[in-house]
Amino acid sequence: MTALPATAPSAALAPEAVRTVPQSVRTARYALATTRTTLRNGMFVFFTVALPVLMFLMFNQIFGQELSGEDGQSVGTFIMVRMAAYGGLGAALNAGAMIQIERANGWLRQLMVAGLQPRSFVVGKLAAAMVVVLPALFGVFLAGILLAGVDLSGPELLRSLLALWVGMVPLVLMGLGIGLALKPSAVGAVTTIGMMLLAVAGGLWFPYDMFPTWLQTVARFLPTYWLGELGTWGILGGDLPMRGVLTLAAWTLGLAIACAMLLRRAARRASRR
Repeated sequence: MTALPATAPSAALAPEAVRTVPQSVRTARYALATTRTTLRNGMFVFFTVALPVLMFLMFNQIFGQELSGEDGQSVGTFIMVRMAAYGGLGAALNAGAMIQIERANGWLRQLMVAGLQPRSFVVGKLAAAMVVVLPALFGVFLAGILLAGVDLSGPELLRSLLALWVGMVPLVLMGLGIGLALKPSAVGAVTTIGMMLLAVAGGLWFPYDMFPTWLQTVARFLPTYWLGELGTWGILGGDLPMRGVLTLAAWTLGLAIACAMLLRRAARRASRR
């Protein structure tokens, strides 16, 4: 289970500065403070960076030297992509779900009093979460290149990392929605269970081809399946899997609408306290 930081970022604006500081600056300050707080949490870094790296090295040792038949790449290359996606999944869900801490300790209300608008709050939270997923992606790719001998060209490396990174947006929003919808005591368990289900059913731990037909059908509607496929496309090239792009876009839109509704509800409750 990924541990969440126990404290909220201390970046509140002084009351006299509320009217003079632009909303964009407040958003940037909040995003920066959230990013620093998250990356200073040792348990978060272990479960989202170190653990996926260790899992990649273990799976690669067992299966990695086999050839996949796809463009002459070893199986280890695709294990690397999926373990990076798994690390990013954990970072994205937990980074978004950390809003439950801010709800529980009254930080959300303080931000509103300080003049941070709900829309800016979501933008700041999303920006911070998109930053903290990067170590998870970089860590596994570096392990693949430096320790496992994965051979990628510069364009392949950048294309795969960029596809994985952009594909994290709906997962961050999913974590944010969990943090807004549930009681703080339930968020950790639901986030962990959801992460495991998305990883397994999305083919990040086991090959999609091993799934029964019904699970393959389910997998193709999940963001994690297409996250792995887009990361693989970045290495193999060819036509962009548009079904995957549309699936991730649909998840992003649906979760963004849900988060907006949940945030308005949380803001109303915070304002009544």
